[in-house]
Amino acid sequence: MHRFLEHTADAYLEARARSFSEAVKDAMEGTFELVGRGEKENAQVEISASSNELPALMVRLLERAVIECELEKISPVRAEILEADEGGKKIRAKIHGERKPPRNIIKAVTYHRLEVKKERGEWVIRVLFDV
Repeated sequence: MHRFLEHTADAYLEARARSFSEAVKDAMEGTFELVGRGEKENAQVEISASSNELPALMVRLLERAVIECELEKISPVRAEILEADEGGKKIRAKIHGERKPPRNIIKAVTYHRLEVKKERGEWVIRVLFDV
């Protein structure tokens, strides 16, 4: 006998925007909602990710954001996109936040159900987090 149990350890995020850099910013700020937003901007950290494929690029960037928030003890407030290559090579961003440990831990940014694509004139990023 077997059965499926409800599992609330995942969060599925969708970000949509007209430009690639704005979709990346929205995906990062959605990630910040999961981590737990700060209130003040008294700390910042720059992150970057590179890959030849857009889906892997997004996973690497969001992983880097989660890791840096934990390591630097920053509760993020907003993201600033410094460089976003929709050709799938590199993204550089700055995280602005409050100098205090994030409230929540994200276990993993997964490849499951991951999508990064242009759809009807706008960029769509969908990513599943193990929380």
